[in-house]
Amino acid sequence: MVKPFFRRAALTVSLATLVLAASPARAQDSSAENVAAARQLGIQGVQLADAGKCDQAIEKLSRAETLYHAPTILGRLGECQVTVGQIVLGTENLNRVVREPLAANAPKAFRDAQARAQKVLDTALPRIAYLTVHVEPKDAKPEVTVGTAKVSSALIGAERPTDPGTHEVVATAPGYLPAKASVTLAEAGRETVTLTLTPDPNAPKPDAVAPPPPPPPPPPPPPPPESGGSNTLAYVLLGVGGVGIVTGSVTGIMAIGAKGDLDCPNNVCVGEEADDLDGAKTMAMISTIGFAVGVPAAAVGVVLLITGSSKKQSGKTSPGLTAQPYVGFGTAGVVGTF
Repeated sequence: MVKPFFRRAALTVSLATLVLAASPARAQDSSAENVAAARQLGIQGVQLADAGKCDQAIEKLSRAETLYHAPTILGRLGECQVTVGQIVLGTENLNRVVREPLAANAPKAFRDAQARAQKVLDTALPRIAYLTVHVEPKDAKPEVTVGTAKVSSALIGAERPTDPGTHEVVATAPGYLPAKASVTLAEAGRETVTLTLTPDPNAPKPDAVAPPPPPPPPPPPPPPPESGGSNTLAYVLLGVGGVGIVTGSVTGIMAIGAKGDLDCPNNVCVGEEADDLDGAKTMAMISTIGFAVGVPAAAVGVVLLITGSSKKQSGKTSPGLTAQPYVGFGTAGVVGTF
């Protein structure tokens, strides 16, 4: 029972040395906690890989590599990935181990890891299959996935290294229905898949131009200018009427006064009194004309002023009112249309 115990202890020590035989310079780049955790995960991953449980070992080795890089960890990770069928990813990790420059004083475990990775790489590279995906129409700007991996647009129509096995190929593009195909790749096999995209009848047309918005309604017509003719005429007539009435009143008073100062029996005057009587008669005639012109003019002016105000309030126009005063020999008045 003692010998198996010492064998397990020696194996653990050798694994620890194999997993993290790091150089001092690299060790300074990581915290002690990360280095210790990476060592523990690396030992567990290597033990699982040696036991043929690569599907479980990959998770441990990936975590260890993330915490702390070492060729011994990455090389065993690449081996397990190749074993479970992830040949493209595994060979890339093996290539990193092989191509990593080592210092002259690098641990022997690192150099042994490189040699082991090269042997696995030599046997794994010929197993990689190649898949070419064409998409029609070519100007559809498609997106292509193989399994869960997105294919770069630069690789559409070109050979793409792919793991052997069965894969679902899907192509999508704006305005088209998705196109799918299933392909099975043998180890080292080469296959070509062409996916034809069908226009989606429910997709909006990219070149459709929205109709222009309707033009705005025209502005309402300006309100008709207010007519001020009726009011102007009304004020003129009121002025004429006022002047006529004042003139008639003054001259009437003067005529009455002049006639009252005369002493002419039977209204027959001679001499200077005859001249004064004629003057009184003239004043009386002027007074009559003043009243005859002033009163109708003032009346018409008032009517025009009232009707003009009512028109403005109702917003309507009528045929119009016109009035014109007249003076004749011995007569006076106002004529107009209503």
